[in-house]
Amino acid sequence: MIELPFRSPRRGNRETWRNCSLLTGKQRWGPVKKRTSKEIFGDALLLLARKEELERITVKQIVEQSGLSLQTFYNHFHDKEELVAWLHREGSERALNRLVERQCSFHEIVLACIRFFTENSNYLRTGFGGGVENPYSRLSLEGSCNFLSSYICRRNGLEKLPEKLDIFVQMFVFSCMCAFSEYSAHKWDITMEELAACLELGMPEPLKPYLLN
Repeated sequence: MIELPFRSPRRGNRETWRNCSLLTGKQRWGPVKKRTSKEIFGDALLLLARKEELERITVKQIVEQSGLSLQTFYNHFHDKEELVAWLHREGSERALNRLVERQCSFHEIVLACIRFFTENSNYLRTGFGGGVENPYSRLSLEGSCNFLSSYICRRNGLEKLPEKLDIFVQMFVFSCMCAFSEYSAHKWDITMEELAACLELGMPEPLKPYLLN
């Protein structure tokens, strides 16, 4: 996700937000443009996931944290899993648009992902641990692969990925998710910039012409 709004800890205050850009790391308090109900629910889920395991968070908790109504939640989402899926899809679409429009580089997108998972390490650990057998982990991997595949096609004017390139996309995404997990758990004593550089160096060679040039 590229830009994530985080509600003020004072529940019920919908006027003041901390607007955090994961691309720059800059934060500011104060009135910002009105958020959609979906964004407010997504924000509430991320805040709750900083303290509780994702699978234990209930729709009722999300609604209470958001300050909105239960009916409003069900107007947009069937359940919590659909909200998680929307979070990933929305973040990917925003990132894809910024990349294609050259508002940021692929390196900055990688940094944004590192920052997000570092700031939301419990969300990553409890929601996406356990490998591909974890439904949330599988959802994240599939969404990330779709994002990367779409970017390669749009950037290079392709209707579909070249043969077998999807295998390298999956390999790279899986390695990135593992790296984010290890880094957010403070197992590696390196900076975010160094981690991003390592991931780019370790990128499968067939992908580099499509992503780094």
